[in-house]
Amino acid sequence: MSAGRTVRADPAAGRADGAGERRPAGRGGARSPLAALLAALRISRRDALRARGRSALIMVMVGLPVLAVTVMLTWRATEDLTPLERLPMRLGSADARLEDTREAGPVRQGETGLSWVPRSQEPPRSPRSRAEVQALAGPGSRVIPMSEEPGEYRRGSAYGEAVVREVDLRDPMTEGMFPLLSGRYPGSADEVVVTASVKAGIGATLRYRRTRDDVPKRVVGIVREQPHEYGRTIVGLPGSLIPADAGAMRFWLLDAPGPVTWEETLRLNREGLAVLSRAVLEDPPPAGDGSRDALADFRDGARTDELVYAGLVVALIVIEVALLAGPAFAVGLRRRRRELALLASQGASARHLKLVVLADGLTLGAAGSVLGALLGVGAAGAAASAVGAWPDGRLGPFEVPVGPVALTVGLGVLSAVAAAVVPAVQAGRTSPAAVLAGRPPRPRDRAGWPLLGLLLTAAGTGMTVHGARAETEWVFGGAVLGLLGLVMLAPSLVKLAGGLAGRLPLPLRLAVRDAVRNRGRTAPAVVAVMAAAAAFSTVGAAAVTTQRFYAEGHRAAYPMGTTVVHGDDVTEESWKKIRPIVEQAIPGVPLVEAYKPVDAAGRVVGLSQIDGRCNGCTTTVGPLGELPAGGPDLLRFLLGRSDPAAEAALAEGKAVIFNPAAVRGGRIRLHLWARGLSGLEGPERVSLPATAVTVREPTAVLGVAPLSAWEGTGLKVRLNHLIVDPAVARLTPEQERRFDAPVRAVTPDVAVRTERGVLTNPPGGTSDLWIMAAVASVVVLGGTFTASGLALADARPDLATLSAVGARPRTRRLVAAGQALFVAGFGTPLGLLVGLVPGFALAIQRNAHVNRVKEVALNGVPIESTQGIVLAVPWQIFLPVGLGLPLLAALVAAVSVRTKVTLTRRIT
Repeated sequence: MSAGRTVRADPAAGRADGAGERRPAGRGGARSPLAALLAALRISRRDALRARGRSALIMVMVGLPVLAVTVMLTWRATEDLTPLERLPMRLGSADARLEDTREAGPVRQGETGLSWVPRSQEPPRSPRSRAEVQALAGPGSRVIPMSEEPGEYRRGSAYGEAVVREVDLRDPMTEGMFPLLSGRYPGSADEVVVTASVKAGIGATLRYRRTRDDVPKRVVGIVREQPHEYGRTIVGLPGSLIPADAGAMRFWLLDAPGPVTWEETLRLNREGLAVLSRAVLEDPPPAGDGSRDALADFRDGARTDELVYAGLVVALIVIEVALLAGPAFAVGLRRRRRELALLASQGASARHLKLVVLADGLTLGAAGSVLGALLGVGAAGAAASAVGAWPDGRLGPFEVPVGPVALTVGLGVLSAVAAAVVPAVQAGRTSPAAVLAGRPPRPRDRAGWPLLGLLLTAAGTGMTVHGARAETEWVFGGAVLGLLGLVMLAPSLVKLAGGLAGRLPLPLRLAVRDAVRNRGRTAPAVVAVMAAAAAFSTVGAAAVTTQRFYAEGHRAAYPMGTTVVHGDDVTEESWKKIRPIVEQAIPGVPLVEAYKPVDAAGRVVGLSQIDGRCNGCTTTVGPLGELPAGGPDLLRFLLGRSDPAAEAALAEGKAVIFNPAAVRGGRIRLHLWARGLSGLEGPERVSLPATAVTVREPTAVLGVAPLSAWEGTGLKVRLNHLIVDPAVARLTPEQERRFDAPVRAVTPDVAVRTERGVLTNPPGGTSDLWIMAAVASVVVLGGTFTASGLALADARPDLATLSAVGARPRTRRLVAAGQALFVAGFGTPLGLLVGLVPGFALAIQRNAHVNRVKEVALNGVPIESTQGIVLAVPWQIFLPVGLGLPLLAALVAAVSVRTKVTLTRRIT
């Protein structure tokens, strides 16, 4: 180069003039940070366009999580109707809705009026009449009643539950509450409209359960379901469905001469009415004007928990994306060695080289995140358009939460930049002479930070274990801390695993040793795979352990295999019809009768106090009641054996008691109560002649009393159980189906049940685990294939050497399969094992309150089924995931690898 010739270098390196002289860049020149960044971004953009495949891979890895989160956020914002958007459903065209709180004193409410608390300790008052509410609403106002309660209906032999509402939908004030799809609105007391989920067409007859009778109602119209409410709804005229003395929710729609302001709302609050006002929601009062929601304190605590969970989830997402995209950036670094070496040879510093690689993360991360967010909004919009907005669908107006979506895009960019940090550090160590001479840099033996990793892993495990007896946040926080520790430990773990390579076949030995030599790219992929497998393992272990805990702690209401026909409110006339139906369906099978005591009003009587009961203990009462009445067959059924002495005592009119401590002086003293709102109509304390029988196993009843013993106290007895003793006969499902529908057709108050225990693996729970396994598998395979692609890119000289010495294509395929098998086979089983710790901690934390309860059966025997710790592992899913995924990854890698290798020159 002549002395007078000017050499123009890359802007990032400044400007070189003359023979080796460098002129400092002026203000705004190449050496300013902004100019260096712009130059790095320009270089990154050009390289991204040249290497489209690698760029697309990184954008997909960054953009997919952003797309998924954007779809979820947009759908949730569209689906979650605000109180203002729900006004047509709750108010129709009325100005306000008044709720009769039945408080005699004032109440305090928030601006929505959906929650309220009393401001005095006065006892509740009786429901207000329409005239009283009209007077409180003021002159010129008009009110119409509206009520709501859950109920049961029967259509043919099928039963269902529905929300029952009473309101005159013909009134102009109700316009928009239940849009009519077909038919018309009810015009008389025997007519109703229903939502489509009730599955009753126009002209059909529903038998609505009202007290003990079935009230027939004719369906005259189908109305639109209200979003996010109980789907099945039956609507009739006021007074046609809900009894006046029922504890239903009572509302009044108000048509006022003017807006119902916040001052008017406070006035009605002082009268014990909660108000949902259109004017208040459209123009909310100041926050300091007493408009704070009555439940705001609870919601603040829940919001704090949500923020903690959101922070932990964000940390996990950033770590996972960084680990997945990191190897892809490393692939780009390998392919750009020569370009970076040229920059360094022209004067670019190590800082400039790092900036170029970080610019890759910024450029591709921003492109992938923005594209993912746009596609996510578009996908959510298409789905929302297909579902439709109210009243045509169940969604609200399409809404894009700009703030959360922008935050998600920022997280995507941050994750991509974090993924480029390690390759950027490696780029700063580039040796231009070695790279330009064709000698690739020797991989650095990265040991990670094993000591710090061990400390973080131990601290995370300690937090997780502590969380088993504390709060859930401790479990998730410990999981994140443990994951960071594993990131630092991963290079050392990879090196330890490489010690097994000596005994493997040649292709696998080459793959393992290559992974160990290049731990900088192998370790992040292994940790990413491990994290995905651990997340699945955590959820699976927590779910299965909880199922197992409740299955082992389950106490059957009846001996296993027992079939019962029961109902507390079944009348004597109904039992006379039910018994022949059952006897005809199972001829020759004896039926055991069980009775319950009832007071003069016909309400079932329970025991509030029993002599000999443990103080400070809890006791669960079974469906037979505390002390059922019956004969020797009922006693044999409950004891599971024959006891001639006890049967003789029962025949003499004595109660047979299974708790000896409750019998004193040959009698048992009982305190009674009636299951209802009013007091007991009969004796509150009784004393029965009794004898004791020791039963060593926990029992669901105190014993058996003869019918004459209860009747001698002034109480009556009512049949409530027909029992098929499993010691006599065990019914098949087909035998049970023969009388199930006919029996329930007699009265809706009766039920048919067979005791079969608890399923340890419910079908729905298992399918959910398989879905989560599929999601985890996608992440595992994605990380594995990325790491395998990087390994193949680095191993091109080695593969060329193999071809040069005569290796067959099959050998190269086996090397590729070994590289994928090492990443997935090391990360997946280890992740499944690591995830068990937080999974078990979550399960124990959920179930710890059960173990703290001291429970004693009615016969005085302590219940020990909930003592100790119950742990379970879903092996039927873990084994296919732990073994099948690595083999699948190896197979796909072997099939997809290119066997044609271009020979390269190797300089030593």
